[in-house]
Order: sequence, then structure tokens, then C-alpha cells
Amino acid sequence: MDDQTLAWLVYLAGTLVFGLVLWRFTRRWSRVWRHLILVSYTVLALTPFSLQLEEPATAYAPALFIVALNTLFQGWESALDAAIILVMMWILALVISAVYLVLTRKKTAPTSTPVDTSTIEP
Repeated sequence: MDDQTLAWLVYLAGTLVFGLVLWRFTRRWSRVWRHLILVSYTVLALTPFSLQLEEPATAYAPALFIVALNTLFQGWESALDAAIILVMMWILALVISAVYLVLTRKKTAPTSTPVDTSTIEP
């Protein structure tokens, strides 16, 4: 097993543990906010981006880290491709999550008004 694979396995294990903690923390929130937080976390933590711009790409890192470190050390222009990929993936995930929320929402039965039996005479 090479170093890149081992690093990704450790990173994925940490991401999974933090995701479970976040899921447990948000369990009492409304369904919409919970999906927004969990989907955003998943996309920001797990979207990969190539470290090498030439083909074929053999090394990857989380896109959020690429954006942060390239912005910090090389300027915004060098981080723009990773930022665009990250934002596009985030928007796509939010759209898919919104469709899922709409398709799986619970249908509420129309509420009927209770009949006042005190006014009815025998």
C-alpha cells in the first residue's frame, strides 16, 4: 500500500467519524437544516482535486485544502480551478439533496375541525 492510499484511508476514517458526530449533533434540527449541514460538510470534506495539472493525474488532495493553501501561498488565481470544482460539486449536491427532500417529504392529512357536541340536542 503506497503512502497516498494510506493517507486517504486515514483521512476518510477521520471524516467518517466527524460526520457521525455531526449527524448525532444535528439529529434534533429540522430536516432541511440537517440536510444542508450534512451535505455541505460531505462535499467540502470529500471532493478531491488533482495536485498535478498535467495528465494523467496520479495524486489527489481534498479540494478545500487545495483552495486554502493555494490562496494562502500562491494567490487566488492559482486556487481558482479547485474553487470552481468545489462550488460546482456543492451546488450539484444541494440540488440533489433538495430533490430528495421534496420526494421523501411526509404527506400530512388535512386536519378536520372537531364537531362541537355540546350544542346538539337529543
